[in-house]
Parts: sequence; structure tokens; C-alpha cells
Amino acid sequence: MSEQFAVAGPLDVAIRLGSGRVEISRAEPGAATASVEPVDPDHEPSVRVAAGTRVHLSGSSLSIEALDGRAFRRAQVRIMLTLPAGSEVSVRAGLATVHVRDGLAALAVKLGTGDVDVDEVSGELTVKAGQADVVVGAAGSVSVATGRGLLRAQRVGDAAFRTGQGLVELGRTEGRVHVKGGAVQLDVREAGPGEVVLDTGSGGGRVGVVAGTTVQVDLTSGSGDVRCDLPLDQNGPTGGAGLRLRLRTGHGDLLVATAPTP
Repeated sequence: MSEQFAVAGPLDVAIRLGSGRVEISRAEPGAATASVEPVDPDHEPSVRVAAGTRVHLSGSSLSIEALDGRAFRRAQVRIMLTLPAGSEVSVRAGLATVHVRDGLAALAVKLGTGDVDVDEVSGELTVKAGQADVVVGAAGSVSVATGRGLLRAQRVGDAAFRTGQGLVELGRTEGRVHVKGGAVQLDVREAGPGEVVLDTGSGGGRVGVVAGTTVQVDLTSGSGDVRCDLPLDQNGPTGGAGLRLRLRTGHGDLLVATAPTP
């Protein structure tokens, strides 16, 4: 099925599906589209769920439900949306991949298992999942809570990551970064002004500090190598530190150094 809508501005979109894929891109001004198809056109439960998907637009709210209790764990559908700039989206699914191109104002995803791949979220990106890999180009803030997974972002303001086991790889940060997990590895290529906190039982951390940034450092490892290659001043910077680092691990290596020159 396929629907086209005339809209006056950004939409608030709520999507529910059992299993499949959500693909979002930018629409032409004043328009929006929604298409649903089975991932496998020869799979009868998937065909049935796709045909029975409910799509409803009320004012600036768009809801899409692709659910069938009898086929919940077997049917897979592909939901394709084009949305106006500035739209906000929430997705709830059992097993799904969420793919966004051309940006959103906000995205909230709740999954059993899946992947989230987003080029840009100007506001907040939140992901809650049993297991998930989250890849982001740029975001105002990112919050990920997962039993197992990774967060990879090129540029973020604030970032929070909680996991039992995982990996965090960040490019440029310009806010508060808090990473906590039973076994987690943190790698920040360019940390600007703000705060970076790592708290893990097993894992390590590497933080590159943007040149010229004043830093307050607190590094603790129960078993592992700890090294700070920054020039140190025991008296602390006048006016306080621009960046605060607190990295703690029970077992793992910690390294703080000047970020590489682009």
C-alpha cells in the first residue's frame, strides 16, 4: 500500500511494527508519503501484515501500525516514509532496522533487537533495546540503553550510553559524555569543552583532547595501564577546566592524549 498526504509542516510520527525495516527520507515541501510492502513478496504472513497496515493522519500526527498477533514473529514488512523537514519520529518494534537520511528533529526507538542508522538528528536521539548497533552522523544529544551493542557517532553534543557489554566510538564531542557498563570500551577522537565520564568493570578508554582545551583529569584502573600525555599543571587552570575527564575501570587501559590534527 502507498499513501500520499498534503501537509502544512513537520509531522509527529508514531510507528509500530513487529519485524522489518523502517526507511525515512526528506519529502518535498508540503507533502509526505507512506508506503508499506512485505520484505519477501512470496511470504504470505508478511504480505498479509503489509496489506493490513493502518496508516492514519490527523492534523500533524501520523500513525502507522503494521501488527498481526498471529504472524508477529514471522512477518517482515518494509515501511518507507518521506517526511517534511523538522519532523519527529518514534518507532517501536520487536526486530527491526531503522534507516534515516536527510535528517530529523528527533527520533526515539524502542527495539528488542535491531540497528539504527541515522545521518542527522538536530535534537534528541534515544534508543532502548535488548541489543542494538547505533550509528549516527551528527546529533544534538544521544541516549542509548542496551543489553549489548555499540554507539558510533561522528559528532555529538551530549551522549549517554548504558550497556552490559558494548563499544562507544565518538568523533567530536561538545558536551556531557557518560558511558557506563559491565564491559565497555570508549574511544573519543576529539573531546571539546564539556565532560567525559567512563565507569566500567572491564574495559578501557581512550580520549583525544582538542588542542588548547584546559582539562581536569581523574583516571583510575584497578588492573591496567594508565597514561596521560597532556602537559600537566598541578595548580589547575585559572577559571576552571573547560573539559573534565573521569575514567574508571576495574580492568583495562586508559589513555588521554592530544587529539590528532585534522
